[in-house]
Amino acid sequence: MIRHPALHRLPPAPRLARLALSCLLVAALLWAVHGYRFKAGTEELALHASQRLALLAASLDAELLRFESLPTVLAQHPSLQQLLQAPNDPELVAAANALLEQVNERTGAGMLYLIDPTGRTLAASNWRRADSFVGENYAFRPYFRDALAGGSGKFFAVGATTQVPGFFIAHPVRAAGRITGVLAVKVELTQLETTWAAGGESVLVVDRHGVVALSSNPAWKFGTLAPLSPESRAALAATRQYFTAALEPLPLVWREPGRALLGGREYVVGSRALGWVDWRMLMLLDTAPVRAAAWLAVLAAGLALCVLAVAGLYWALHARRLRERLAAQAELERTVAERTADLATTNAQLLREISERSATEQKLRGTQRALIEANRLAALGQMAAGVAHELNQPLAALRSFAGNSLTFLERGRLQPLRDNLNQIIGLIERMARLTSQLKVFASRQQTGGGSASAAQAMQVVAGWFRERLDAAGVELRIDAGEVRLPLQPQALEQVLSNLVGNALDALAGCGGGVIALRAARHGTQLCLEVADNGPGIPQELRERITQPFFSTKPLGQGLGLGLSIVSDLIEGSGGRLEIESGAGGGTVMRACWPQVAGTDGAGEGRAGEVE
Repeated sequence: MIRHPALHRLPPAPRLARLALSCLLVAALLWAVHGYRFKAGTEELALHASQRLALLAASLDAELLRFESLPTVLAQHPSLQQLLQAPNDPELVAAANALLEQVNERTGAGMLYLIDPTGRTLAASNWRRADSFVGENYAFRPYFRDALAGGSGKFFAVGATTQVPGFFIAHPVRAAGRITGVLAVKVELTQLETTWAAGGESVLVVDRHGVVALSSNPAWKFGTLAPLSPESRAALAATRQYFTAALEPLPLVWREPGRALLGGREYVVGSRALGWVDWRMLMLLDTAPVRAAAWLAVLAAGLALCVLAVAGLYWALHARRLRERLAAQAELERTVAERTADLATTNAQLLREISERSATEQKLRGTQRALIEANRLAALGQMAAGVAHELNQPLAALRSFAGNSLTFLERGRLQPLRDNLNQIIGLIERMARLTSQLKVFASRQQTGGGSASAAQAMQVVAGWFRERLDAAGVELRIDAGEVRLPLQPQALEQVLSNLVGNALDALAGCGGGVIALRAARHGTQLCLEVADNGPGIPQELRERITQPFFSTKPLGQGLGLGLSIVSDLIEGSGGRLEIESGAGGGTVMRACWPQVAGTDGAGEGRAGEVE
């Protein structure tokens, strides 16, 4: 223990008392560290033992459950029931022996044997061996008596014939509503004990008398946790459960609940109750590593205390020098404080100015938000009026289909009439969907997912415009093939409807007008084109025509929302809209999408939905 220099100034007696008290406190602290670390280590061992016992108990249950239903199922076999009716028939005995031998080999059980109501074994799977069960009487075994009484017999014992321990499971054999015999299976658990031993685990399975029935350590097997009472010895002798073992107590000394000495070593003992004939499974974990870890913790704590003592001594030796340095620093800080007073005043002034500017900026932002909201409300009002523009084309198509329907009705042509009515229904649904176009411009958001046939959409739109095309003398050419575009069908129809309508408007008053609708794959892209041979669009207007409310039409013939909606739908589905001049004049409106690999033209890109 390192002593502080200041202790030399104390009288000898107080100095020794202070030193002794320090030593006692250190010793008590180190002992507390040892106790805490050892307790924590034993608790960890107990937790580990509990977890391992759960797994080991499950493996033991699984091993026994493999054969629990075997006697129940096999007891229904006609060969066994016939033998119980005629126990002295050699042919029936041979057939039963062969059956039990075959089933035993396939299931991997220890033994299978059939017992008559008197306890005599009539047939067994080991009938060929010298230690065959055939002819032996097992009326003294509890599992036989339980099965003969109509229950399921379960019993662990050392075999009376083979001297090999095993777990016996028996089931009654019934015929005509009465018990005519007992079928039993012996499950040998030697391999399970070998597995425990190979894993380096100390495991015991103890019966209700305290006898070790199974163990990973052969030296502990058939020992007892405590001396047996006369009643227990009498019960074991009556059933000859361990008649070959001395059943001597193990050198087990319990220190406290959960800890015991066995063979000169201390263990943490975990216990778990089993559901098989009042068994308990115990696991013993050596505390030597935990005790060594506790002493290492004591050593670490001691080293830490030494380091603290050295640090305290160092601090005491340098306290005076530190105080001198602090006094010099105080003087320096006073000088700095005087010189920085002006800077503090200036800084406060700057902070006030920043606060004022922040308040002004907040007011400006509020005013800006109010202006944006007012502008947005005005735009939404204009868009509501623009729905009339979008409904003109479906209404024109409705007039055409309604006129055709009257003609077909007068002529009694029902199938064309039905087709026209279906087209009218589709147009009415489309007019309902067109009202939702307000959201396309208002939110600028489209939902993803979709695929539509270009040819089908073109045919639908062509039907809508048939009357206008005929009236204007414009030829409509369609070339689509099997191309599918990444748009919802109604969104693709909306795109085509707006583009064809704009092309028709551009061809007004022009003779020999032609509108071409094309859809094809170009390299890694899917392209949709709407071309006309009209006057074309000036270069200076191409950047503005997709803006909302921009229109070159006379006042009252449109609000300029058509191409804005088209552009939103195409861009929302992952494509882009291009506007070019045709080779022979006119305008080419081209929408292109990157082709997704593996879709073969039926791209599943993001598609704009009208909703």
